[in-house]
Amino acid sequence: MYMSPMARILGLYTLLLILTVSLAAWLLAYTLDHFTLPPPYDGPPHPLGDVAPYPGDKLENLWWFIHVSDIHISRFRDPQRTTDFNKFCIENVEAIKPELVLATGDLTDAKTLDNMGSKQYEVEWQSYKNALDHAHVTEKTIWIDVRGNHDAFGVPSANHRLNYYRKYSVMGERGDGTFRYQHKLPFGVYSFVSVYAVLNPGPRRPFNFFGILYEPELQKLEEFSKDTKHSNHTVYFGHYPTSTIIAPHTRLSNALKNGIAYLCGHLHSFGGLVPNMNTIQKNGLLELELEDWKQNRMYRVMAFDHDILSFVDVKFGTWPVILITNPKRARFMSLGHEPLNKMRHSTHIRFLVFSPADILSATVEVDGRPLGAAKHVKGPLFVIPWDPSTYSTGLHLIEVTATDAAGHTHIEAYRFSLDGTQPAQWLVSAMFLMTDIPFVFWLITVGSVLVFVFALLSLRWIAKRNNVHYRISIVRSLCGLVCSETYFYWLLIIGVYPLVGPWFVCMVTSEHFGMYTLYGFMLRGEIIGETFSYVICAMNMALFQGPITFYFALQLDRMQQHLPHQSSGAYSNSANGNAKKNGSAISPPQYHIRPLGLLWSLVAYPCLLCALLWMTWECTNLYFCYGAMALVLSPKSAWTFAVVVWLLYRLHWIELRQTSKANGCKS
Repeated sequence: MYMSPMARILGLYTLLLILTVSLAAWLLAYTLDHFTLPPPYDGPPHPLGDVAPYPGDKLENLWWFIHVSDIHISRFRDPQRTTDFNKFCIENVEAIKPELVLATGDLTDAKTLDNMGSKQYEVEWQSYKNALDHAHVTEKTIWIDVRGNHDAFGVPSANHRLNYYRKYSVMGERGDGTFRYQHKLPFGVYSFVSVYAVLNPGPRRPFNFFGILYEPELQKLEEFSKDTKHSNHTVYFGHYPTSTIIAPHTRLSNALKNGIAYLCGHLHSFGGLVPNMNTIQKNGLLELELEDWKQNRMYRVMAFDHDILSFVDVKFGTWPVILITNPKRARFMSLGHEPLNKMRHSTHIRFLVFSPADILSATVEVDGRPLGAAKHVKGPLFVIPWDPSTYSTGLHLIEVTATDAAGHTHIEAYRFSLDGTQPAQWLVSAMFLMTDIPFVFWLITVGSVLVFVFALLSLRWIAKRNNVHYRISIVRSLCGLVCSETYFYWLLIIGVYPLVGPWFVCMVTSEHFGMYTLYGFMLRGEIIGETFSYVICAMNMALFQGPITFYFALQLDRMQQHLPHQSSGAYSNSANGNAKKNGSAISPPQYHIRPLGLLWSLVAYPCLLCALLWMTWECTNLYFCYGAMALVLSPKSAWTFAVVVWLLYRLHWIELRQTSKANGCKS
């Protein structure tokens, strides 16, 4: 049975649509299972789970510390940020009395006055150090601070004078790399190992978003992982979440799997849209990203109680701070790392309450049933007797309410279990932390470019082989576009170029001249494989390449609809046949349909506006981030923008000329 070319095309696209829907359904089911189901644990229980001592009514086998991240002390904006940090170092550290404090990067903002460029400002580092010195934090606790990507903006090398971290941080040169700190207590040793993924040299923003775990740092991490196996617990910490670290992920996962937790920041909980960005990785590691201090003024209090890890995220200014340590929150139980059976043998519910003022009362409810007022033991510890066998199966709700002498009342509540039951993980949080984000954006980038190129080439092949009067407007418009040699080839070049050519040439740091490509910076004879370019390229396809292609297609279609039927032999069937024989430019098929009018305008002009706004934003950012040289020597941005402007001028100049000719013929 004969099928027209159009019918075959529609059949092919219908088949592709069915396959796409089926694949999407499978992918959705897989995603839900992969990200929300807690990782199964089929190993033996922790050997110390049934060994005394157990959580009781004494202040023993218990200690706590603080985690803070993304402080972003700035020279130009939000002075309250620095003021609050000063107060935190004085008041909160004094009230909580942590054994140690982890500050996981972006200690300073390093952004210029226009908020677009980046530069290291010594005054910001001085403000950071002054806050610590004024509060005498190093006399009260162990302060461990590491670098983030903002702390490396524009720094030529780790030992360069612009690396103010070495001069003004507490750790100094000791912390500028992967290192280990062992916290020794009468009841055990707790190892803290940094994961150092800061770029060296450090490009300026925005191409400093993803971290790289270089081979020497990865080898150190693997060595520390072996050496700390006999610690009570190992806590890893760093600035970048593992999902934003470029490294062999199998090796990184194996290096971290003996730890109970990895503490990080950097993502700022996606601007506060994804609070509680925490998950349990497939290797059993708790990955706990902390909301930033910069905007949200968040910090975290953590405690090991009989080697069971608990934590609570606190907004600055909240008092009293309540941290329940027994029973532990079910969502974050690490079945392979913690002696969780100790909770089943415990005699008391235990929790810590911190406040600058005296604590007047602390009460406990379980499953909505009041257990009464808790007894203050010593320091911040409060306890109340309980019978764990009453809650031996399933999930249960515990709620603690505390009031201090300053009139502040706070409630902390969560679900716990004693039989290993865990609720589903938070989907969005798990996706952010368990996905290899650079690889995903690489797939999106390469896939979108290939689809774009395949679509143009296939439409051009169809148009060359079939002289068909297409009634579907979008197909007709795109076929008209690919038949135009000028627009077809230029759009093809613009779409493919970001994958193969240099984007711009600039001073990468204050001392290094280099070139940026899709695969990172090329300088000093090597490539710094920062991959934020994948994000830019994916957005470029969605906000520029696609919209500008549709605009030219719709505009050419509109122009042809306004031409008289017999106005030009260039668009006749005979010309089409001659073009095929001679292999020259192809004319679009004829059609005689009324102009799209308002519908055309509602689609075409927003496409044009979107494309121009995106390219304007890209050029503006490039200028403010890397200077005039980068903008002038930028085939990806400025030159592409110039080509598009020229194509727009040519298109509308041709339209005006053809309209004038058509009017002359009519007269």
